[in-house]
Amino acid sequence: MKSYKAFPFLTLLACISLCSCYHQFSTGSGGGGGGGGSNSNKVSFVLVADTPPANLGLISFRVNISSVTLTSSSGTQTTLTVNGASGLTVDLVRLQSDSAFLGTLSNMPTGGISSITISFSNPQLAFFNGTGAAITNLNPQCLANTVCTVTFPAVGAPIITTSATINGNTGFGIDFNLANALTLTGASLTLDLTNTTTTKVVSAFTLPRTNSNLATGQLDLIEDFTGVVTLSNSNVAIASNSNVGRGSITATANSSTVLDADPSGTLCKTPAQGSVSTCVSNNQVASMDAILNSDGTFTIREIEPLLASPVVDTVEGTIASINANNQTQFSLLATDLFPAAQNSLIGNLHLGDPLTVNLSTSVKPFLIDTKGLPVASQFAGNFGSFSGATNTTALHLGQAVAVHITSFTAATGTTAAASNADTVTLRWSRFVSTASIASSPAFTVSSLPGYFGFTQASTFQIESFGGTQGTVGVTNLDGVTSTGNLTPGNPVAVRALFIEDTGNTLNPAFFAAKVRQH
Repeated sequence: MKSYKAFPFLTLLACISLCSCYHQFSTGSGGGGGGGGSNSNKVSFVLVADTPPANLGLISFRVNISSVTLTSSSGTQTTLTVNGASGLTVDLVRLQSDSAFLGTLSNMPTGGISSITISFSNPQLAFFNGTGAAITNLNPQCLANTVCTVTFPAVGAPIITTSATINGNTGFGIDFNLANALTLTGASLTLDLTNTTTTKVVSAFTLPRTNSNLATGQLDLIEDFTGVVTLSNSNVAIASNSNVGRGSITATANSSTVLDADPSGTLCKTPAQGSVSTCVSNNQVASMDAILNSDGTFTIREIEPLLASPVVDTVEGTIASINANNQTQFSLLATDLFPAAQNSLIGNLHLGDPLTVNLSTSVKPFLIDTKGLPVASQFAGNFGSFSGATNTTALHLGQAVAVHITSFTAATGTTAAASNADTVTLRWSRFVSTASIASSPAFTVSSLPGYFGFTQASTFQIESFGGTQGTVGVTNLDGVTSTGNLTPGNPVAVRALFIEDTGNTLNPAFFAAKVRQH
């Protein structure tokens, strides 16, 4: 394995220790929708992740999934080839709060299944080393209190043993246990993707989960799926770039579909619920929340344009370091890529790669992607701490930002790629923390991942926005019906805007679009 560029942090950080789990399979369809005849059932698969390992602040964990195989009780195997021969690339850190759609098998017979096998390959990990010591089996070593990117040679196809039954359209969730896959022994970090009788890297559960806040006939919510739009009447196809590898999703709008204004306020000035074509057009980049239905189709819950057509080179990533002596320079780990439609500069950049960003002299005022949440109206002071800024005094470790690249220098050896950028847009930080105080609409957490730069004892208020699930400006909940029902002391996964001032005094500092308790 090898480790690329390591970013020194500005503050000595402590470690984290979190754990969580999903319930296992129960017998039954679990799909909320009828399937009809004995060979007409449709079975959909999603992937989630939980239980980050202690002392490692995971920023991204990229892995390719090529297939999912169902084995019936009689021994018959049926394989879902994921996204054709290309497979799908997923970020397991992202899936702590979100779900990734793997595909749907059609014409499945009614009956029991004995196992599910999922094939993984090409794992790449970006993490903060909060162990207090160097991890020495990496080349080069990953020093304490730095962010390192590691490529592992490991591949695997762990087998999940189950006694589930297919008796209608249904869905199965596959839960990847991060702590069981990554093992830190002394100064050595290893990855093992094998299920054993005592250590399960993957387990399975039926969809929808309890307290999924979905209607009958709905299996899961695939959120913030970003890519280039192809629009056909009420159908929207969004395809990710090949270097991102998340594939594509086609979903249908209805009268309940929420349209949100874009961060710049220029692409969707007067969003009208249910009218996709008023805000979204061909060849734009958009973000979509899509409901996975029990028959394998998708319905658009929410959609917003992000970038106009023709698309310009844009990189999204998590801020890993900020130059204390230069208010125009910071570094990020790439978590999403939107190459220009023509003559792209970032064609050799991949998920998890480090990128040094230099703000240009003509940098535009910073933007915030609120996804329809009323942050600007209800928390104007917090909003103003980022919106309209023009230098790194508004930036903080752990924030997720999208930057428009105007020039690019590819990585060389251990030197990270570098770029100039003239646009910075705040997007969604994804992390697991510990619920400290359960309340609604704001709740309190501690033990943020180490790359945020805070001690583990530090507590933060996270604001949620209540109301009917799926309507404008409401936080999506998964596993709980209210943030007041969170279990203190247990992990909670969040996708949120992170906004702080220079003195770290804002409360709340996080504004949640998604809250999931495993």
